Amino acid sequence: MPHYRSSYRASVLAALIANARFSGFTALKVWPGSVDADSLPVIGVLTPQDRCERDTQKTTVRRTLLQVAVRRLGGDDVEDVLDDDSEVIEAIVLATLRRLDQPCALEDTSVVSSTVAERNVGTLVMSFRLQSWRPVATLP
Repeated sequence: MPHYRSSYRASVLAALIANARFSGFTALKVWPGSVDADSLPVIGVLTPQDRCERDTQKTTVRRTLLQVAVRRLGGDDVEDVLDDDSEVIEAIVLATLRRLDQPCALEDTSVVSSTVAERNVGTLVMSFRLQSWRPVATLP
């Protein structure tokens, strides 16, 4: 049985690339420090943080940070295109995780644009916080 964070990433990424808006994107499982302009557009789903608090003697509350990152080429309107991407991503992530009966909320959205080799490149990162209850880890 896959780890719960692996399931989150796989479910969300599959739902994103199944959407017509992102179907031509390269799906990255590992987000490299830099992506050359010829490889764009790219999309990735990451779970870089998992807060854990003891809930009872046998359970913990996990607050997992799930991030969706998109990088694409664009014109002067690249930030506008990323804003449109963000609306679609939010709807897909929330619908996908609700199907998994997973409480989830959008926490943060950031958009950065720059110029690479005289071409505009925009990066969108959306952070969602998922909450789950897990048994306390024990040795097998």
